Amino acid sequence: MNQKPVSIEKKPDLKPAQDYYRLRKEGIGFIEQMGSVQWTDYNTHDPGITILEALCYAITDLAYRTGKDIKDILTPEGPPAGKNPFPDQAFFTAREILTINPWTPNDFRRILIDLDGVRNAWVFCKECSCDAEYYAWCDEDKLNLSFTEPKKTVTNLLKVSPRGLYDVLLELESDPELGDLNDHKIEHTYTVHDSDGKPHPVVMELRFPDWQLENSADWELFNQSNDSLFKLKILHFGSTKTYNVIEDTLLNDDEKDAYLKRQWRNIFYAGFEVELLSFGKKIVIDNVAIRFLGDATAKNGSKVKTIQTILEDEGSAGIISLYRRKLLKIAEVVKISKAHLQDCRNLDEDFCRVTGVGIEDVAVCADVEVTPDADIERVQARIWFEIENYFNPPVSFYSLAEMMAENVPVEDIFNGPELDNGFIKSVDLENATLKKVLRTSDIINLLMEIEGVIAVSNLMISKYDNEGNIVKGAADPVWIVKELKFDENKSSASWQLYIKDLHQPRLYLNFSRFLFYKNGLPFHPRMDEASDTLTQLHGEAERPKFTNMQKDLPVPGGTFANTGDYYPVQYSLPVTYGVNPVGLPSHVSEQRQAEAKQLKAYLLIYEQLLGNAFAQISNVSELLSLRPTVDRTYFVKEFSKELIVGYDEITSSLLNKTALEGMAETRSEFLERRNRFLNHLMARFGEQFSEYALMLTNLQGKQVASTHLIDDKISFLKKYPIISHDRARAFNYTKSLCNLDNNSGLEKRITLLLGYPDLSFVWSFSGKKVSPFTLNYSLNDANNNTWFSGNLKIKASSGEAAKEAAYKLVIKQMLQTDAYEVKEKDGTFNLNLKTDGGAILGSSPQSFTTNGAAIDMMNELLAWSANEKAFVVEHLLLRPKFPGDALYPACSDGSCQTCGEEDPYSFRVTYVMPGWTAPFNINLDMRRFADRTIRYELPSHLLGKICWVGNDGFIENSCDPVITDLADLLIQKGLTKDGIRPSEAEACACSLSLYTVFSNSFSIWYEDKTLTFLHADALNALLEAVFSVLKPAGISCPIIIDSTLWDEIKNTMILYFKDIVLNGWQFERFEDAWCQWLKENANFDWTEERLHEHVEVMLKANLKTDLPSAKFDFCTCASKIVNDYGISFYKWMNQNFEAGLEFKDFSDFLAPTVSLCSTIPYKTGTEEKIGDFLHEKYKSYKKVSYQLWKVVHLLSKLKNTYPGATLHDCDDGSDQNPVRLGSTALGNYPLKRNVTL
Repeated sequence: MNQKPVSIEKKPDLKPAQDYYRLRKEGIGFIEQMGSVQWTDYNTHDPGITILEALCYAITDLAYRTGKDIKDILTPEGPPAGKNPFPDQAFFTAREILTINPWTPNDFRRILIDLDGVRNAWVFCKECSCDAEYYAWCDEDKLNLSFTEPKKTVTNLLKVSPRGLYDVLLELESDPELGDLNDHKIEHTYTVHDSDGKPHPVVMELRFPDWQLENSADWELFNQSNDSLFKLKILHFGSTKTYNVIEDTLLNDDEKDAYLKRQWRNIFYAGFEVELLSFGKKIVIDNVAIRFLGDATAKNGSKVKTIQTILEDEGSAGIISLYRRKLLKIAEVVKISKAHLQDCRNLDEDFCRVTGVGIEDVAVCADVEVTPDADIERVQARIWFEIENYFNPPVSFYSLAEMMAENVPVEDIFNGPELDNGFIKSVDLENATLKKVLRTSDIINLLMEIEGVIAVSNLMISKYDNEGNIVKGAADPVWIVKELKFDENKSSASWQLYIKDLHQPRLYLNFSRFLFYKNGLPFHPRMDEASDTLTQLHGEAERPKFTNMQKDLPVPGGTFANTGDYYPVQYSLPVTYGVNPVGLPSHVSEQRQAEAKQLKAYLLIYEQLLGNAFAQISNVSELLSLRPTVDRTYFVKEFSKELIVGYDEITSSLLNKTALEGMAETRSEFLERRNRFLNHLMARFGEQFSEYALMLTNLQGKQVASTHLIDDKISFLKKYPIISHDRARAFNYTKSLCNLDNNSGLEKRITLLLGYPDLSFVWSFSGKKVSPFTLNYSLNDANNNTWFSGNLKIKASSGEAAKEAAYKLVIKQMLQTDAYEVKEKDGTFNLNLKTDGGAILGSSPQSFTTNGAAIDMMNELLAWSANEKAFVVEHLLLRPKFPGDALYPACSDGSCQTCGEEDPYSFRVTYVMPGWTAPFNINLDMRRFADRTIRYELPSHLLGKICWVGNDGFIENSCDPVITDLADLLIQKGLTKDGIRPSEAEACACSLSLYTVFSNSFSIWYEDKTLTFLHADALNALLEAVFSVLKPAGISCPIIIDSTLWDEIKNTMILYFKDIVLNGWQFERFEDAWCQWLKENANFDWTEERLHEHVEVMLKANLKTDLPSAKFDFCTCASKIVNDYGISFYKWMNQNFEAGLEFKDFSDFLAPTVSLCSTIPYKTGTEEKIGDFLHEKYKSYKKVSYQLWKVVHLLSKLKNTYPGATLHDCDDGSDQNPVRLGSTALGNYPLKRNVTL
């Protein structure tokens, strides 16, 4: 036993505050310095020294408690309500604070592999176009964007493909019933018995073609059908794609069976006709490649009728049923993966393709020499196992305990997104990348490490295509002039085998052969035993996903230390002092009693100081707490007669806790110190509010700003794990569109950084959950305090739709100052929210003591509700999804250039802010601060544009500048009845009358067009029609207005109101267009549209000649067909759009004739097939493309709104439009008076 004995040091190294003797020595030293003239006795019997010793002991007690483990000091007395041992503290776990939303390709790989059904995944940055590209060039100093090349030669022509897109490949886990989900193979085993009754298995390997792109409509119907509701018929079966041995009338059954035996080692082809009874539709699955794998007895005993029976089996175990279930399983996993990717998508990024990885079967053959005692079947299984892992290295999950045992730093363990099934090492991800080349030397090195293997020779590898044919021209290339050259006739590689891009090699066991040698004699392994051993090896090596294992480091709990417990110093003094609980004997004199009280009162100063210090330690958790109700940073100890006997006899009743707290800390001191403590907490995460604090102080004053800052910092810290984790996460555009809960992480972070309250709606239903729905709502903050509540009835198709409609209604009313009502009752004030009809929509549950307090709450709700409408527009989402889709209007400001401006989609976002809300509508310094904050918080690779958009419609204004313009026009060109130029007064009066008449006419027409999109090119005609009914004779005006002058007046007013229409209600109009487009866009899975690929596959399938399709450039031909069709669609859409027509009034789209490439021979009717396909596709694109036209047009026209400012006022002394030099810009809306309801 070599354990060191536990001992106590005689002279421990103590901190000064814990060293009693040092404190006593320093205390006596101070006494000597200050009182040595009158005090010379420093021995222990001296009462002063005794008191000093008692105080020193109390200080050491305080020091020891201060030195306790911080987790013990922070632990509350009672058990916490939740799992966190330290409630209301900013102690976030590693999983909460160190993980992030996926950011790198490896991060996205992790979250995909974490899903059930996904074995591996690869994420690639898209370098080429995703379905659509366009041209950009400068012409006469103007930038042009178009799907067609310019007709004249230009020197700066660019072909643009938006960037920020990803291609995702998935490797799916195998299914026990359906096999490998990464291919379209189905294996069926049947048995042939020999004359002795011994079974001989035959494996039928069926390879189904990928016919989804060729006939997507039938593909969808097939997947939607029911297994039990179809009829099956074999159209053909033979060793060629056209021959049908089953229906060959020239052969009898024996001759058909003989044909099967002759062709046994070749590939057979079968065609299936599947009648879907539920849809009344027959679909054809043609050219299914079939191989038969069995010994000679199995071959000789196989019958064509047996094969036909197996192929036509309509049961759940039949070939077609298995194939359909396999497709559905693949589609289910891919769908889940897409949804997860959308939930984790980053700002201005998107996914072009999410598909299963392509598979290339690779067979390996070799001679293997083994030791005499080697288990050949086990060696064979090990060979298969090692080659499989070489082709497809696994990505393993590790438990938290395993990672910690390997001494991986915690910050590395939790680096990346949080996973549900354990942790993935970066090295495993790097090892599991897609291989582009397989090397026989690597395989030999792996096999030589297997126990029992002596030598490996004659190793060859070959790969097979989707039909099972061996692939030539990918083996053993040679370098010629720095290029790889392949022998087109070589199929097997003895050195290197190249794998097709974005494909994964898969060991083809059925065609792999290994011959073993023991002492020079050849041996074949028993395949059934080797296969069972391989299964065992898979089980031993498998690392299952840790579903129920520990995923986070727990917050270390402490033990309640009771650091606030206090023992009075006077109780430690000798009894004779008369200050302990017993006191003095009853017979002592009054003078002696008075002396004891005097000492007790003297000691009370020390008691209070020490008691406050103990209280401070006891309340350390309050100093760091995120509870908004904390109101002290200096804490006091309140004594009583229960704690100190006779306390009430020596103190006044006025010396209570309130008085003590007032002496310890003032309100201003608390605000300053509380902010400093919160600053400390924020600094732990590298955050600060310093600039915001200065701005807020200048705006609200120090006292109010400090209070506001505390609330803002607490809200920010409470949400920090989310706003830090999701700072670059985008919203999910496939669900809950324009919903409060579906915002980007950046928006939430900016909201808190700008000081808006952290509020959220809580909805509940009353009564039956049927339309009309009765909804109760409350608007709560992060502390579950209710700011506002109410109920309303909503007609909707579902509960979710009712919530969405209710949210929009409440927010719409909260934005309107006129919708609020402050009512006084019994000396208190209540704040209500009303509908346009005057009904109460909601109210604040708290009553306010003053009208101003209610107004303050109203202003908070106004600002919060307006900010809730702020949103981020990701330009990449607005990219054209197909040839002919909407293009972003080219920017024409400044000189033309194609160095960045040609691509308005890649890495660009627009932050649409409500420009009419306080304080950003009147204080440009605060607006500039918000601009800086947004730009600072944007990921550095994104170019952000910030638009402070107005939301004013038309308000008749007698000081409108257009009245002056009309007056000037009348003075210049008008005449009175006397034939002279009108005076300024006459012109002003007439111009005001003209303005009033035109305004009334315009207001009536414009009333229901708040959200109507009107194109600028069509507005002139519309306004001309509106004002055509107006006549000069009907206007009170002393000036003669002839037809020429009237036309000029009308043109002036048309231009004036045109600007109002284009820029009025700008926020609501753009928000509505954005939401409408999102709604239409959600109906499409653009990763599956793939127009070019559809047309390319259709061209290949309709090739007239039997020549290999590789000899023709189908890709270029398909691109030309789709692009030509898309250009016709674009021209049609542009014509209707510029005409200002609503979508329902669009002219019919005349589909262009499809022209095939003349150099490639096609079957008759190919043009019609492709034309019908494109017609149906573009027919479905009309609405979503029109909505996109609206969005990009309105987005390109968004303007900043500024506070109103004029150089003069219509009325002397007006303060509605002040000029604030140095802190404003020329405004475009009038300032409104402060609301004082």
